Amino acid sequence: MGEDEMSGGGRSPTLARNLYAACIAVLLGPVLLAWAVRGIALAMKCAPGPDVCNGLPLGLALRGALSVTWLINSNILLMLGIAFVATLASLFARRPLRAALTFLLLPLAALIAPMVLVYTALYQGCTVSEAGIGSCPLWGAEMGMSFHAAANVQWQVYGFVPYTFALSLMMGILGLFLMRTRPLGHATANPHRFPDNRFSRD
Repeated sequence: MGEDEMSGGGRSPTLARNLYAACIAVLLGPVLLAWAVRGIALAMKCAPGPDVCNGLPLGLALRGALSVTWLINSNILLMLGIAFVATLASLFARRPLRAALTFLLLPLAALIAPMVLVYTALYQGCTVSEAGIGSCPLWGAEMGMSFHAAANVQWQVYGFVPYTFALSLMMGILGLFLMRTRPLGHATANPHRFPDNRFSRD
């Protein structure tokens, strides 16, 4: 095998891994940042409420992280498209099981993780609604639609889960057949099949 073929074969899995990591970062990065803010508030023993948390603008940070999260993840077609790209990257990396699980679980995680965060930060007088009615000041900032968007998650999940389950199962099965390693040896010539002296004259 030539050097170009070896280098090309090495680039393809690396590109697939980088693409997969980029999709994960886009869908889960903002919500992980939001959970980090929530963790800081817990570590500083700041209960959910309208007051500023020990002089830190944690409310603004949480609202910003959640706003970016919902900007991407509440757009179902965009979210599923990114998850599908991550699934294809797993298939090209010859990871059919990871591909199936990615398309099944990544959209769920992208929506359920911020929803759980919102509901853990609610307090008496702070409510969320599908219509976006009501106010919720948290740690010195009005949360607005960054909280209200969580009320629509269950309906969004019910809308796409049957399709993602069926497609992830199909991709997993196809990946097992199409991405498996081909057996070697069919094109290898046997040097002992035709001895050198077969056509030699006495």
